[in-house]
Amino acid sequence: MNQHSFIALRSIAGLSALAFLGVGCDNHDHAAHSGGGHKHGSAHGGVAVELGDHQFHLDFLAEPGTGTLKAWVMDAHAENFVRITNGSIALKVSVDAAERDLELTAQANATTGETVGDTSQFEGKADWLKGVQRFNAVVPQVQLRGLTFTNVAFSYPAH
Repeated sequence: MNQHSFIALRSIAGLSALAFLGVGCDNHDHAAHSGGGHKHGSAHGGVAVELGDHQFHLDFLAEPGTGTLKAWVMDAHAENFVRITNGSIALKVSVDAAERDLELTAQANATTGETVGDTSQFEGKADWLKGVQRFNAVVPQVQLRGLTFTNVAFSYPAH
């Protein structure tokens, strides 16, 4: 084997190893790729909900003790925060067969410099959410950076 053949063989082996390890696609459920799905874990320990065709995520975290539901707008890989100008995000939440409206309002964060009107954080609170461990919800419509997403359904926690 000459030197050029050896170098070509090493390059092919290296690329094959990278493909096998999934380098370049961090924080994914790679088993889902083959089934047509593409899932990301929640950065906050809740539920990451994909918007569109792998364009954004809403990362939800429920706090049953206080009846609070928090959401963060995240990028396509659910790794980076995406600041938006929205003042709120509306939800329809189903708990024990009763559907209720919940508005998550924009939150400022002095640590990150986010302000209402330039934030990735949203939060809503309701007495009827206190103690609730499981629910289903729909985001009827949300606009993010010129794109509109409608009727985005999810379960909390994810099934």
